[in-house]
Amino acid sequence: MLFSVLLGGVSYLIAPKLGILLFVIILDLGIGVPIYLYDQHINKIEKYWAEALKLIADTMKAGSSFDYALREVCVADFGPLSFEINEVIRRIEMGDSTTKALDVLSYRVESKIVRRTVTLIKESLRTGAPLAEVLEEIAHDTQYIFRIKKERQTKTMLQTIFIVATSSVVAPFIFGMTRVITKFLTDIATTTGIANAEALAVAVSTQATIFMLLDVYIVIVVLAASGMIAVMREGKLSPMYVYFPVLLIVAYIVYSLSQVVLSAMLTGMV
Repeated sequence: MLFSVLLGGVSYLIAPKLGILLFVIILDLGIGVPIYLYDQHINKIEKYWAEALKLIADTMKAGSSFDYALREVCVADFGPLSFEINEVIRRIEMGDSTTKALDVLSYRVESKIVRRTVTLIKESLRTGAPLAEVLEEIAHDTQYIFRIKKERQTKTMLQTIFIVATSSVVAPFIFGMTRVITKFLTDIATTTGIANAEALAVAVSTQATIFMLLDVYIVIVVLAASGMIAVMREGKLSPMYVYFPVLLIVAYIVYSLSQVVLSAMLTGMV
């Protein structure tokens, strides 16, 4: 937050628009990157969750206890999931009950799949239900959910490309052309004297308002596009914090380049 304010303030003294843009991007990254990294951590746990449940179920079917099956998961290479299961075992060895250790797991891992599984495991331990069969069923359901998620990301690729193209390329390009043409017409009116001073003053004031609205509208369009992509591909808004700065940078590059190119084309006509 402090870094974004300092860098944005310095840039604002050089170029106000650049300063505001850098402030927004750095602030967004400061908030979004930790959220993104945590989401990736949860995604890795969910990725291995079905395999871990199958391993626990198979180990229990072979005659081992639930605690021993958990140790088998720690020995296997399930990435961050092995670390979380190791924490469960450590708490059990320190004297916590299995139920309490599993509650800590569901608290540490903010995943609906993990919390649903923990609830079912606790119910099975309480009622004496066949835990191995329950875990096997949950593993099948988890694999199905994960497969649907992958299919959704694949099937929405074209829609994602369309949203990215319209929000970060097409719309900024049109807005840049609008800005240049508006300024060109105002300059024509000024140099040729076809408008009186009062009309020119109103035109210049209106032009400044239009330019400001174009800058703001690009941010709004990119923000909306980032939210749509995040919900459409991931089913939640948190990835928007990562998509937004990337799309915003691309949008303002296209916005600036379109102004430079069209201004060069119109040079000498005024």
